[in-house]
Amino acid sequence: MSWGAIQLIPGVDTQKTLSANSAGVSLSQLIRFKDNMLQTDGGWVSFVNFTVGSTVRDLHAWQDVTGTQHLAVAATAQLGVITLGSYTNITPQTTITNPPPNFSISSGSNLLTIVDGNANASLFNTVYFNTQIAIGAYLISGAYHINSVLGSSIYTVLLPSQSTSTVASSGILPLFSISSGSQTITVVLPNNNYQAITGLFQQFIAPTTVGTSLPTIVQGKYQIVTVIDSTSFTINSPTLASTTASARMNGGNAQLVYYVTLGPPTIGSGFGAGGFGSGGFGTGTVQSGVPGTPIATTDWTQDNWGEILLSCPVNGAIYAWSPDFGYQNAQAIPTAPFFNGGIFISMPQQILVAYRSVQSTGVQDQLVIRWSNAGDYTNWAVNNLTTAGSFHFPSGSLIVGGIQCPQFALISTDLDAWTMTYVGGTVIFNFTKVGTGCGWISSHACGILAGNPYWMSSNNFFTIGASGVTSLPCSVWDQVFQNISVANQDKIRCAINSSFNEVMWFYPSANTAGENDSYVKLHIEGNEYEWSYGSLTRTAWTDVSILGPPIGADNFGQLYQHEVGTSFPGAGQPTFQTGNWTIAEGQSLPIIDMIIPDFVYGLRSGLQNASINITFFGADYPDGPVTTYGPYTVTSTTQFINTRIRNRLLAALVQGNASSEFWRIGRIRFRFAQSGRR
Repeated sequence: MSWGAIQLIPGVDTQKTLSANSAGVSLSQLIRFKDNMLQTDGGWVSFVNFTVGSTVRDLHAWQDVTGTQHLAVAATAQLGVITLGSYTNITPQTTITNPPPNFSISSGSNLLTIVDGNANASLFNTVYFNTQIAIGAYLISGAYHINSVLGSSIYTVLLPSQSTSTVASSGILPLFSISSGSQTITVVLPNNNYQAITGLFQQFIAPTTVGTSLPTIVQGKYQIVTVIDSTSFTINSPTLASTTASARMNGGNAQLVYYVTLGPPTIGSGFGAGGFGSGGFGTGTVQSGVPGTPIATTDWTQDNWGEILLSCPVNGAIYAWSPDFGYQNAQAIPTAPFFNGGIFISMPQQILVAYRSVQSTGVQDQLVIRWSNAGDYTNWAVNNLTTAGSFHFPSGSLIVGGIQCPQFALISTDLDAWTMTYVGGTVIFNFTKVGTGCGWISSHACGILAGNPYWMSSNNFFTIGASGVTSLPCSVWDQVFQNISVANQDKIRCAINSSFNEVMWFYPSANTAGENDSYVKLHIEGNEYEWSYGSLTRTAWTDVSILGPPIGADNFGQLYQHEVGTSFPGAGQPTFQTGNWTIAEGQSLPIIDMIIPDFVYGLRSGLQNASINITFFGADYPDGPVTTYGPYTVTSTTQFINTRIRNRLLAALVQGNASSEFWRIGRIRFRFAQSGRR
């Protein structure tokens, strides 16, 4: 009798055939490689005893100045903060009204008085004009913080300068005119002060119907074709007009969006005004301001400015919240851009960066990045006294995302990777293209591990090395990139697990209903890349933080803390299958009568009570009939397995046999003899 042994090669390889992957792993689920050994992943437990009511898209942990630890949970229908196990809903709220234009200014004053019967005005609110309004010498558009409240329906906002005229109860909206058979739309908009600048765009948010028979709908972003004078300009409709007609924007009514911030409870509103114990004695819980409608979104990006949480829903405004503010929900920053793809904070200068932000006209541009003054996220004014600025990327269709690395920020368009490096002076940032054809596959597809960025593109994985962007050799490429739901790739999340030097990507498979249900994992061991893959639903993730080990969210809104315990709720058992190893090089037909398992059967600090099922698959040819042997159950008391295997090729399937256990595989030995040729 002869003895053979199998020492598994680290890493999973789905590129090779089973026979070419001799002594390798070809299938995996919830396993990891550590010190060239294969073992089970760390388990996870519920982080809190409740679920979030919608799909979580982003998690961010931080600590305030009092040492209190928080977890921001950004979901499709809500924004919340978990503090000491309790959840606070801080979802931004809005109210949209369509009042007739009733705006007044007085000569020598910089106050604009607005009358809106549905305003529910509050000093904590910001109003955004979806319709441009001309009054006196001003063109009112964009965001204004409410300066004073004269009544729930009357309030004022500050203008940039004092008025030179008095105008009462007025306001002129844009007038659109079309001619039958033409795609030209003439826009009359007093005080626009546009000049004939190539590439200038104007955005019309509130929709306007012009004409009655096959009408033209004016809504969205339009490039200005010609500037007629200081009042009029033309844009082009994508279709020819079927009639000649004119119409005021939004049917002649202003459209105002109120970004509602619910202020702190009113002091002295009386004992018993709220539920018992809901506020301090004698304060009650009467809120300042009238609630609006909570916003909904498909994605979020978040960061913290010291103790202040900054959150941005995709294509939305930037919101700030801190326990010190005393507000009941996140407040829109009125001076920041109101349309952004996402945000991050550039360090160490502490500059808030927004990508897919707005041009100077307030129109969102998919290739514009803007940043605030250093140390002041409310100051976006570009002048000699600030470091605020902007940059327009010259290539690509849109900025996919951005992230701060130790020495630079990394920005990705759909095509290229750029570094954003602080240089100060009048330039502030240098932008350098460092890679082409390697754009991120989603806004959350990049993470930082040991100081280096790693990201997933639409066809490979990349990092930045000494010579620039380099692709990562991936031994599970086909398992991942031939199995992605392209329609849902924007949901892909990069998940860093720095404690184990791992970076994962959760992605939606081709058979999914839309959410992430699969993962691919890279373990970096020295200069070696060890890959594995499996099935797991995670829609958001945050690495090791002040809250401890990594936290992830499943597609039901349940939060889990990973690397805790040895159980895997909702995910089955750790499993792997080897490639085919050849017995005696296949010269003769062998018979294997004994296999000696070699496992660690539990954590070093715990019981050695793991139970493991091993199934063997025997064949004589790579594509020949397969004979199944087992499964055999092994424990710490199992010395050997009696078998009667008669095949040239042999593969093993190893599966956990209980709901909570840890195991690690060593060097498997087997005894065989020749039984003749076939």
